[in-house]
Amino acid sequence: MATRLQTALTEVGTHTTGNLNSLKIKTLAHGAKVSGSDIDNFMLVELGFDEEGNRIVKKLSDKKHRAYLIAAPEVRYLGESLTDFYNAKGEHARIVILEPGYTRFDVSAFSLNEGVKEVKRGQVAHFDIKTEKYILSDPASPHADFADSSAKFLVVNSEDDLQYTMGQKLVRLEVITGSETGLVPGTSVETQTKAVDIGD
Repeated sequence: MATRLQTALTEVGTHTTGNLNSLKIKTLAHGAKVSGSDIDNFMLVELGFDEEGNRIVKKLSDKKHRAYLIAAPEVRYLGESLTDFYNAKGEHARIVILEPGYTRFDVSAFSLNEGVKEVKRGQVAHFDIKTEKYILSDPASPHADFADSSAKFLVVNSEDDLQYTMGQKLVRLEVITGSETGLVPGTSVETQTKAVDIGD
């Protein structure tokens, strides 16, 4: 007979993996509590506050919203694979501020835009909130959602060039436009500010 514990120990996770690839990163002071639902690492997220005034983070709900990267450190206690890790609702997570020309990260959650056959340096990317993947495009004919996305990325390495694939294909992205742009959730274009750490 099978047991619940046996299943838990033998199932292989399918969560997104990645690496931060910048010498230093700028993070949100004190992080934020995951709200709404579980979130995989290296997804784009948006900030806000709960009714008690605590800073919260949730999945990016609009491509035009000001975006941040959730990238909590993985700590193995039972020899877990990195594909087993995710940010559970209610947990406190590290939030990375996306800085143009500086913030780089590897991520396994990506797909190719129509007409793109392979990953190449110089392609552009944006985060698709429906599929929760970064869509890679030819810069000469980017995806229809690329222009309106607050966060834009440049492909600087293909998965064949990466040393640490963790069993998944990875792509390395560099921020073109990041957390300094985009609409703060709950505000209008006219009232938004340039502050990096404001939520709704």
